[in-house]
Amino acid sequence: MERLVFILQTALGIGLLIFVHELGHYLAARLARVRVEVFSLGFGPRIWGFRRGPTDYRLSIVPVGGYVRVAGEDQHAPPGHATPADGLHSKGFGARALFFSGGVLMNLLFAMVAFPLIFHGGVEFNAPVIGAVEPGGTAWRAGLRTGDRVLELDGKPMYSFENLLVETALSGGQGEPVPLRLERDGQSLDVRIQPRYDNSTGLYDLGARRAFADEPLRVGPVDAGSPAAGAGLREGDELLAIDGVEAVGLPADELLREVETASDPAELVLTVRRGEDPDQRTEIRYTPEIRADGPPRLGVRSAPLVVQAVRPNPAVDALGLRAGDRLLRIDGRPYGGRPIDEVLEESSGPLEVTVRRNDSELQLTTDLADARSVLVDGIALGYLEGEVRIVPMPDTPASRAGFLPGDKVLSIDGEDIDDWDGLVAAVHAAGDRAMRFSISRGDATLEILVTPEPQRLVDLGFDRQLAYQQDLFQRDSLGGAMEAGFVASVDLIKQSYVTLKRIVTGDVSARNLGGIVTISRVSYDAAKGGMARFFYFLALLSINLAFINVLPIPVLDGGHLLFLLIERIKGSPVSAEVVNYSQILGLVFVVALMVFVTYNDILRIL
Repeated sequence: MERLVFILQTALGIGLLIFVHELGHYLAARLARVRVEVFSLGFGPRIWGFRRGPTDYRLSIVPVGGYVRVAGEDQHAPPGHATPADGLHSKGFGARALFFSGGVLMNLLFAMVAFPLIFHGGVEFNAPVIGAVEPGGTAWRAGLRTGDRVLELDGKPMYSFENLLVETALSGGQGEPVPLRLERDGQSLDVRIQPRYDNSTGLYDLGARRAFADEPLRVGPVDAGSPAAGAGLREGDELLAIDGVEAVGLPADELLREVETASDPAELVLTVRRGEDPDQRTEIRYTPEIRADGPPRLGVRSAPLVVQAVRPNPAVDALGLRAGDRLLRIDGRPYGGRPIDEVLEESSGPLEVTVRRNDSELQLTTDLADARSVLVDGIALGYLEGEVRIVPMPDTPASRAGFLPGDKVLSIDGEDIDDWDGLVAAVHAAGDRAMRFSISRGDATLEILVTPEPQRLVDLGFDRQLAYQQDLFQRDSLGGAMEAGFVASVDLIKQSYVTLKRIVTGDVSARNLGGIVTISRVSYDAAKGGMARFFYFLALLSINLAFINVLPIPVLDGGHLLFLLIERIKGSPVSAEVVNYSQILGLVFVVALMVFVTYNDILRIL
């Protein structure tokens, strides 16, 4: 029932923006003294209404959005059909420009009224706090850490993580690092970041994730008939402890992941809070199910052997490590791609790292006392191109068959393997039959026979919801709220313009454009976040709707304004033939764009 309410709320919200747009046309027509023939709430056949003066005010069968029909809309009426005096194209330049601008102006007005009201009441956003940092990414290279709060980017205050991502994406490609102001451990810190283009997203990326809140995990849908359901676990329960260990936020999620990967899970004891009473606690005991119905696997991962990036660090500086160095040995032992922190803990004393740089083998050493403990934070490891090096995981077919970290896969069943995707495809194709690997280990070439096994999956029986850290953005005074609303509106217009510009120049991939499916999904999520968050999204969408409609594309308001400007310059209306062909081309463009963004939507879902 709750889901249905959110879906209806989403549909009505989107319909409201369309109606606001058409209301702008209606009011503009009245101001310009243009006769309005129909003002409809909704689309399709008329089901109810009344007539006042020359206007039919109606409710149509599809009560989403609306439309306005005015007299004399056809600029090039056929012979014998004179344009009425109160028709649109009997009016002067200013009146017609007002009419075609009415929808855009109304959408802007909606946002500029909604934003201050929202900000005055307060709205929660995902906090601009750094969570997990991707090794080698933009944030990592700049020295950002988990828990850093971003205060400003290039002088702009950051009030949400999404705002930070958008500004990072739009500031990339300028060639110069972007100034960033942070708060770390109560102190202000200035750094500079160089956004990097991510081919997978088509955006300049920050290389960091949102921070999770230190709150109990909330239980999502519970599988009917599962041991969890039988033990009494309910959707909406808050997880306070797991096997007697107090757990909140990400640590709780990591504890449950350990249970999911256990080879023989024991009885699970969950302490949950249920209802509004903070003291009402319930203990749930059950043994998760083991299902051996996962896809066959070998149990290997790709071995990171190359220094992908470095950042200032005492150990890195002392060793002289560089990006592009291939790690060969650490403390005289071959390095095969195991977690480097584990490898460094196996020895003590002066640190010795042997690397291949270009065509030379170099031995790098340092006697810094804490080199082993700080080196990990100074390098990001990546993968070799053109070859596949693997690391077997414990208690898997690969480890039992005798694979070792750093083994190079040459071929599988006689077929050459030169990338990770080729290995994955070969394993999937093999199913549960034995596979013959040809590998290179040092100077030797070996043959290893291994049979993939179905992946054992531990089914907890419920989904879990991990909340992100939230900030309340609020302006106590009405003046402050109006200022914040105006700034937000102007920033969104600028972002829309820069985004379009970057798509044209290729700095932002057109894959990031979304259609009605994406809008509906985001709107649905916003509706679940409360009315303030929902109306913030509607205000944001209203700005984007205004921006799109003002583009000089025939069939849109901007196209009509373009024809008016041409008429103003040349002193006569654009010919009927040019208008008609332009409208057809504009319609084809809009339909093609809708197909393209819907295709993007489908790819995102898949």
